[in-house]
Amino acid sequence: MKIIIDGDGCPQKARKICEEYAAYFRIDMVVVSSIDHNMDGAFRTIVVDKGRDSADFRVIEISEKDDIVVTQDYGLASLLLAKVYAILNPVGYRYTYENMDKLLMKRYMGQKIRRGGGRTKGPKKRKRQEDLLFEDILLKTMEMKLNK
Repeated sequence: MKIIIDGDGCPQKARKICEEYAAYFRIDMVVVSSIDHNMDGAFRTIVVDKGRDSADFRVIEISEKDDIVVTQDYGLASLLLAKVYAILNPVGYRYTYENMDKLLMKRYMGQKIRRGGGRTKGPKKRKRQEDLLFEDILLKTMEMKLNK
């Protein structure tokens, strides 16, 4: 088991939480990011070219059935649902087959609005509550996997 982080979009605080729990449980952590995002820490980093979705393709490539992936990318999460143990969003929820259709539709509608010249709101400022929710779901997910 390892924690794989899509580093291009993962908030620093969520990455730090993962780093702490990976060290505590003594499991590997890998951060995959484009060359634009330089990250240091007690984890392995995989740096990929700037190309569109390069980090996503690498995450898919290195993922295995016992892994936990952290990403904000709904498309990447949908591709990994059948492949890994769990996929977590850094705001504190787990991607599932039950919520994926709604999330992908939301993404599609936002893209459609932007292509038509409209504007959509960007991400909100990260709140402490999101850090607590993420920490809780990460801990529960890791404990469930380790207890099996």
